[in-house]
Amino acid sequence: ASAGGGCCPGASRHRFAYNAAGQVRIRAGLPIYECNSRCRCGADCPNRVVQRGGRYDLCIFRTADGRGWGVRALQRIRKNSFVMEYVGEIITSEEAERRGQVYDRQGATYLFDLDYVEDVYTVDAAHYGNISHFVNHSCDPNLQVYNVFIENLDQRLPRIALFATRPIRAGEELTFDYNMH
Repeated sequence: ASAGGGCCPGASRHRFAYNAAGQVRIRAGLPIYECNSRCRCGADCPNRVVQRGGRYDLCIFRTADGRGWGVRALQRIRKNSFVMEYVGEIITSEEAERRGQVYDRQGATYLFDLDYVEDVYTVDAAHYGNISHFVNHSCDPNLQVYNVFIENLDQRLPRIALFATRPIRAGEELTFDYNMH
């Protein structure tokens, strides 16, 4: 089904968050609702992007300026393309407070607050996660955070997707603003 053919982004007022090339076309801060198991469309539906996983080759590297590890693109990434999901263990904000004090003493943090509607849950990527755990902060980032809902529509538990804010060159470090909402 196509966006015009009455697929199922009902929660986003029947407008897909993506264009035909899978690039996000809504502004940051708006939620993305992807098709899910209740939809009649197939895996090739243009409203299934984050759930198909990252398509780009990335690598972890040691930064030269003492920021620890970082992540760089091994190929060119098109503007507004899905790059990776920030994944980890879902914990309560109370538990995040406790762990955060320990992580602060270690000089590292892997906590990402899921505060799209209210600050109840946090993603902790310290023990369970993927390459996103190594992405560094920047005030001029090339990745933007979006809240994505697929099977789970509980607004307290969005999935965290990172999309390119501009074209990214092969070899360029990937960054996002840790303070962005």
